[in-house]
Amino acid sequence: MILMIGAFSSQSFAQKKGKSEVYFKSNMDCAKCETTLNEYLKFEKGVKDLKIDHASNTIYVEYKSKKNSDAELAKAIEKKGYKAEKISEEEYQEIVAHTKKQGHAHGVEVHKERE
Repeated sequence: MILMIGAFSSQSFAQKKGKSEVYFKSNMDCAKCETTLNEYLKFEKGVKDLKIDHASNTIYVEYKSKKNSDAELAKAIEKKGYKAEKISEEEYQEIVAHTKKQGHAHGVEVHKERE
C-alpha cells in the first residue's frame, strides 16, 4: 500500500510540472543496443530522463508532455528497429526487480533475432 501511494505521488508530482513518464518493454540484445537507444532517445524533443536496460529489456522515459508523447517516443524506438510495448510502472518495477534477482540469460525468447 505504501508503495502504491509513493508511486501515485511521484507520478502526480511529475504531471504537475508538465512532465510525463512512460515505460516500455523492448527486445534489445546487448549493451550496444542499449547505447544505441540511449544516444538516439536523449535527443528526442522534451526528454528529461532515460533509463534503458538491455538486461531487463526495459526503457523508462521522463519527458515534457507539451513537447512529446508516449506514441511518438514508441515510434522513435521502433524507428531504430526495436520493439516498444508500453507497460505500466508496476510491470516495469516487477521486471527490473526480477532481472536483478534472477540475472540475465541470453537464451531467453526476447534475445532471439528481431523480425
